[in-house]
Amino acid sequence: MVAGKGAAPLGEGIQAFHLEQRARGVSPHTARAQVGDLDKLLDHAVRCQWGGWEVSPRTVRGFALELGDRGLDPASQARILSTARAFFRWLWETRRIPKNPASGLRNPKQPKRLPAFLTEGESQALLDLPPAVDFPSARLGCLLELLYASGLRVSELVGLDLQDLLMEQRTLRVLGKGRKERLVPYHAQAAAILDAYLGLRSAFLAQKELPPCPALFLNQRGGRLTPTSVRALLRSALEAAAVRSRVSPHALRHSFATHLLNRGMDLRAIQELLGHASLSTTQRYTHLGLEELARTYEKAHPRAKG
Repeated sequence: MVAGKGAAPLGEGIQAFHLEQRARGVSPHTARAQVGDLDKLLDHAVRCQWGGWEVSPRTVRGFALELGDRGLDPASQARILSTARAFFRWLWETRRIPKNPASGLRNPKQPKRLPAFLTEGESQALLDLPPAVDFPSARLGCLLELLYASGLRVSELVGLDLQDLLMEQRTLRVLGKGRKERLVPYHAQAAAILDAYLGLRSAFLAQKELPPCPALFLNQRGGRLTPTSVRALLRSALEAAAVRSRVSPHALRHSFATHLLNRGMDLRAIQELLGHASLSTTQRYTHLGLEELARTYEKAHPRAKG
């Protein structure tokens, strides 16, 4: 690898690294990815003629720059460079090279991805369900409606107990992160759907002769519904509504915040509803389009003339 007595060429070092990784029991998927990543490193080394000679930090940075020049996306570049760092660190730890040339190698800057959210039309399509006729359909409709009506996290939703329903005030008592309690209102349409669900929930427990459960949302055995089950139910509902796939329950929380902001609600009020400690967190949850932004600006700025 480096010039000197007993130094192994790069290709031999890569083979030894793969054998070591398999002996450590890495998953087949990880092993295949590492083979492909280090093949790229070896190809670069052969073309640059440094396969059996000293490798400097500058040489390794050249490999990193080539990955960017080849048009690979930042995530792919980061994975390949992570494998390269692990490989060179192993060469150094096993005393095959005197210094680790990749110790200062950094990943390319990753673009910030905006969280997924639904448009108002997509939200309506998802929530426009047939009238509930049984416990499962009533539960699905109530789950979706409350997620969109209140902006709750899934963990907060499934953590609700019957005693957390302040029905006269149309308010939910929610236990959020850090066990901080907050009150979240819900609208009249959500209240009607909730009433229908509660009636069918009682009938379900009586029919199945199941004991009472404090949880608002129940599974088919009469216990508390889990976040995993909610995600599965939402996935099925998205497919049935022909709404784009790969949207998580958390997307309804983002949609809730975005649509309220688009319709003029104050950002700090949305922060209170979501239970965020920081306003900057709330800002990341909202997606104000340029048209909505322009309309809001024209409406709000004292010097703007309509």
